[in-house]
Amino acid sequence: MIKKTGQIHILSINCGSSSVKFSIFEISGSLDKKNPLLNAGRIFSGIIEEIGTKFGEFHFKIKDKEDFGKLNFKDHSEAINFMIHKLGFNIANLNISIVVHRFVHGGDGFRKPVMASRENIVKLSRLNELAPLHNPSNLKGLEIASRYLPHAKQVCVFDTAFHHTVPLYARIYPIPLDYYNRYKVKRYGFHGISYSYINNLLSLNKKDIKKLIICHLGNGASICAVKNGVSVDTSMGYTPLEGLMMGTRCGDIDPSIPFILKEKLNVSCEELYDILNKKSGLLGISQKTYDFKELLTYSDENSKLAFKMYAYRITKFIGGYCAALNGIDALVFTGGIGENSSLLRKKVCKNLAYLGIKIDDLKNKEASEYFNKFDCHGKIKIRKSIKSIGIGKIPVFAVHTDEDFQMASEAVKLLFYKKPAAT
Repeated sequence: MIKKTGQIHILSINCGSSSVKFSIFEISGSLDKKNPLLNAGRIFSGIIEEIGTKFGEFHFKIKDKEDFGKLNFKDHSEAINFMIHKLGFNIANLNISIVVHRFVHGGDGFRKPVMASRENIVKLSRLNELAPLHNPSNLKGLEIASRYLPHAKQVCVFDTAFHHTVPLYARIYPIPLDYYNRYKVKRYGFHGISYSYINNLLSLNKKDIKKLIICHLGNGASICAVKNGVSVDTSMGYTPLEGLMMGTRCGDIDPSIPFILKEKLNVSCEELYDILNKKSGLLGISQKTYDFKELLTYSDENSKLAFKMYAYRITKFIGGYCAALNGIDALVFTGGIGENSSLLRKKVCKNLAYLGIKIDDLKNKEASEYFNKFDCHGKIKIRKSIKSIGIGKIPVFAVHTDEDFQMASEAVKLLFYKKPAAT
């Protein structure tokens, strides 16, 4: 039984398609119901990147000490095992009582955090086909954490949950309605944990914002329209493949194209799915890299084209959501690319001046310098993670998102303030 007072340690595990992020939070004293982690201390953070490639690296921060290096990891299992063994002594001493896991796809059944019961794990395994690059890794993280920390409460938090408020007319596709009723083919949306964090952070900082557009731009990228604190539309859909151009994902394309390519290339459905998910986007156009930061180092025409396409699609979505919301009160850029690239923010906002969106060049540059300086996961303090970069009528912010913090906060609320969905 975990008590609301005393010392609580929470481990957040966030498995991305090619990365794993970790944080350990320490809560001392009594919990605040509205913001249970407001005064929590992050005593450990870490990130392992480029899993499955020859460019693997890790960066851990334990209080004021750092450990980093280059090391290749075959898969997420190997990466998580490395983290556990690297910090095994520290983790054992901390007596972690809660482990919270990010799940990219919660399907139609998971609209709020749940305990990782056997029944829920079986249900989650059936959702792998909806997010094949992510959900299997999320399950692997849960499996390993349960093995190493058998007495801790295991909690699952879902990226899709934030978007269950999207209205029906924006949620379903213009295909026979029977497919929605029978198979739940609809817009689920993703990056919801990040959007929840940004939404709560702006509220915490007393920003009076009713209509908001958030651009979460990383290797995976999406945009969300928020009205009165809830999601009303988002660019990703049934799977994380829809919407913006991404690192290796194509985003929106003519639905006929996959059928045509399948015939012309004489490939299987699985091979075609691999092309659209892993060989398209920035990588497919530049023919050099999926990494946005690396892309900017190239001056060839294909790389320039990839950058222009990437920025153009973001601008186009922002314009569309501004119309859907009948104007906005603020625009936010977040995610690894969104918070670090001043060049992209400037390019995207260039054609939005008619909406009252204008970037201050100096503030925009300083924001990126600040975020790049504290680029190690977990270094930026929550209250210092918002940078105002706009000088127009509409405020524009670059914000460092913290999914680990949001996950831990939701786990605490589930365990102490809500009746768990399963035990």
